[in-house]
Amino acid sequence: MRIHKLSHVIAVPFALMVCYVLYESFLNKNSDFLIYAMIPVAILVLIYLFQPQINYWWISRHPLDLDEKIITMLNNTNPTYVKMNAEEKQDFNNRLGLYAEGNAFIAKGMEQDFEVPYDVKMMTGQIPVTMMWNKSDRYLAKFERIIIYKHPFPSPKYKFLHTAETDVEDGVIIFSLENMEQAFFNPKEYFNVAWWAYTDAYVKAYPNQKYPDLDNHIWHDIEEISGFTQERLQNILGFQGLDPLPILIVCYFLNADTFAAKAPIFYAQLKDIFS
Repeated sequence: MRIHKLSHVIAVPFALMVCYVLYESFLNKNSDFLIYAMIPVAILVLIYLFQPQINYWWISRHPLDLDEKIITMLNNTNPTYVKMNAEEKQDFNNRLGLYAEGNAFIAKGMEQDFEVPYDVKMMTGQIPVTMMWNKSDRYLAKFERIIIYKHPFPSPKYKFLHTAETDVEDGVIIFSLENMEQAFFNPKEYFNVAWWAYTDAYVKAYPNQKYPDLDNHIWHDIEEISGFTQERLQNILGFQGLDPLPILIVCYFLNADTFAAKAPIFYAQLKDIFS
């Protein structure tokens, strides 16, 4: 049996200790016995606080085999993954598992936060793993919190409805799950807002790289490459005055062949950065 969550395994004996102490206290009607529960309770609290680090350490040394449905999803939605050989794919799978375990995923509800499903973590995590494949910063470390809303959302920074947002100071990436899923499985009809969020985060994390020098004419190229007009992209993302650079980077990863044919100079400049 493969251990997925080492923190859970470690916690079991201490949880049993607490249960035993509570049982003995109740059986003997001796509340003084409860003092012996303090140490295992304290250890359980520490395990809870550091469970991401514990699980990350474990998975980094014992990579997990991804579910077959996740492998199928990657082959159906990730052009870069499809072109990898078997060894590269295994490395990708390992990195994906580490990314999912090493970052904080939060699903926002109306009144409370929820656990992000495993497949959503995998779908999301493939983006930074792909984008940072040839980088020393494999996991875009400045952005460790991924907040996922079910639908377009307002935020304290942007009061209007939008589908993606990033903040480098808070290290947060936010996007709409509905819009992300639509784009992954129907990319010709829907623009991938999660990919945009990660490329926008990358530009903010690395503002001084040798990016292409772009002007408004680039929107014509973007439409030719992606099939999305500037106006439609603004409507999808919810922002006016979009910076074309993150969108162009999305095109680099998701529309590589068309990009290389339609705008070879810009493609070569981005290839210098990401390859």
